[in-house]
Amino acid sequence: MNDLQLTLLIVGGGGIAAMIAYNWWQDYRLRKQASERFGETDQDPLLNTGTVKSGFERTEPGFLGQQDLNPPQDFEETTHEALGQAVTDTTNNDNHLQNEPQMAIDKRLFAEFMIRFDENRDANTWKGLLDGLEQINRKRIIYSATPDIAESTETLWFKASNYMGTAKSLKASVQIANRKGPISSIEFSEVLGKLRRFAEDHNAEIEFPEMKEVVAKAETLDQAAAALDTLLGLHCLLPETVQESMAIDMLAVAGWVQKGHQWFLNDDSGILASMVIHNAPGKRLLSFSIDVPNSTEPIKALGDIVTVCHGMNEKFGAPLMDDSGRTLSTQAIEGIYNQLIERVRNLTDSGFKPGSPVARILFS
Repeated sequence: MNDLQLTLLIVGGGGIAAMIAYNWWQDYRLRKQASERFGETDQDPLLNTGTVKSGFERTEPGFLGQQDLNPPQDFEETTHEALGQAVTDTTNNDNHLQNEPQMAIDKRLFAEFMIRFDENRDANTWKGLLDGLEQINRKRIIYSATPDIAESTETLWFKASNYMGTAKSLKASVQIANRKGPISSIEFSEVLGKLRRFAEDHNAEIEFPEMKEVVAKAETLDQAAAALDTLLGLHCLLPETVQESMAIDMLAVAGWVQKGHQWFLNDDSGILASMVIHNAPGKRLLSFSIDVPNSTEPIKALGDIVTVCHGMNEKFGAPLMDDSGRTLSTQAIEGIYNQLIERVRNLTDSGFKPGSPVARILFS
C-alpha cells in the first residue's frame, strides 16, 4: 500500500467517523428536546393495557352472543358542561362578553393542537382554516379561541367560528376515533401539515402531541368502542294485500314521524329509533333500526317497536323477524331484551351512556 492509498484511507475513515458522531449528536439532541416537551411513559396512553393488538379488525356492530363483552374498567364518565361565564377582557373591548363559551372537550376523544399568535388576531385570521379543515375522514375538528396565551388549564375558551374581538390563542381539537376507525398517521400528518402552514403564514407558534402516542391511543379507543357498538335491526313483514297507508296510519298513532323516506321515533330527549319501508313483489317489509349508542332510550325503543309490530301481526298477520329473516318467538324477544340491557349497562359503565354527547361523538 503506497502513501497515497494510506492517506485516502485515513481521510475517508475520519470522514465516516465524523459523520457518525454528528448523526449521533443530532439524534441525542432531538430526543432530549422531545423528552422535555412531551415526557416519557411506558404506559398505554388511554387504558394502560399495553401494546395494541396489531391483528385487530373492527367488525360490524351487533349482538355477539354470550361471550364476554365487558368494557375496559379504566374509562371514567366525563360530563360535557359549559366552561362557565364569559370573562371580562380589560385589555380589549367588551366584545368578549358576547362570545359563546366552548363546551368542555373530552380529551379521551380528541387530540389538541395549540397555536399562539405573536399579536392579537381577529376571527378573519382563521376563517379560511375553519372552512377548509372542518374534519378529517369524518372525524370532527373543533376550533376554540381565547384572548389569553392559554398556558393554564383554567383558560376559558370560546367557539372560534363566531368569535368577537381579538384572540391570542387558537386551539384545534381533532377527534381521534369514530365508526370510520381510529385516526391514522397519514391523517394526523395531513392535519398537522395544514396547521403548520397556517401558523407559519401568521407568525405563530404551534404545539402538538406526539403522533405515535395519539395513533396508539386512537387504536385502543377504537377497539374498546367496537366491543360496545350495537346496531339492532328488526323487521315486520306485511302481506302484499295490506295497503301501505294502513301501516302508516298505525305508525303515526304509535308516535312515529316521517322525514323523507325514513320514519323516526322520538321523545323529549331525542331520537330513539328509525324505520324504512321496503316494497318488493309479494311483500312489504318494515325495517326498524336502533342505533344503541346514539339512541337516548334504546330499551324503550325496543319496547315500542315490539308493541307496534305485535299490533300489525294481530291485525294483518305480519310476523316480527330478525336480520336473518327468522320469526322471533316470545322467548327470542326476551333474549334480545336481556342482551340489550347488558349492552346499555356496559356503555354507561364505560362513560359512554347511550344518547349522551360523548357517545354521539365517538359513535358518529
